[in-house]
Amino acid sequence: MVKLAAICMLWMPQAEPESLLLQPVVIRPAMAAAQAMAAEKAETPKAEAGNGSKENTAAPEANATAAGPATEEERMQALNAREQALDRREAELRTLERELDEKLENLKALEVRMQKLIDSAGTIQDEKMAHLVDVYSNMKPKQAAQVLATLDETIAVRILAGMSGRKAGEILSSVQADRAAALSEALTRLQTGNN
Repeated sequence: MVKLAAICMLWMPQAEPESLLLQPVVIRPAMAAAQAMAAEKAETPKAEAGNGSKENTAAPEANATAAGPATEEERMQALNAREQALDRREAELRTLERELDEKLENLKALEVRMQKLIDSAGTIQDEKMAHLVDVYSNMKPKQAAQVLATLDETIAVRILAGMSGRKAGEILSSVQADRAAALSEALTRLQTGNN
């Protein structure tokens, strides 16, 4: 009994902690057991003071002895339950980590696919523009000028930029003066990189 009380006293904190959450997992059940023992000790002297007989004194000692292993058993069960809960959480975290890794890999693969599609779309657009340049280059300058006059300025400028200077000049000479000036200005901005 004295040894058990000494062990309990070693486990008892000097001051009441502000929060049990800040203490290590192993200490909390031991502290609970120590506080339970201290509460039993406090009740034992009161019982002895109330009845001076030996029978009443022997009964609390038997209860204290029986409570010791039960408390130890409860502590072990609590530790085992805590360990199982931590193992479950760790397994869940591993599962979530695997899922996140898979999603990240899928996103990376999707990003690569999207980049390839963007690159191929740019290539296709360049090929189509080259084809348009070829078509307009092979037209008579007056016919090309009539069609370019109706096109959006951005597209018309890109077509003219793809042509040889001589062919573009022949086409621009057949376009109305104000439209030719606007196309020439836009073509200059495109070629110099000024917006």
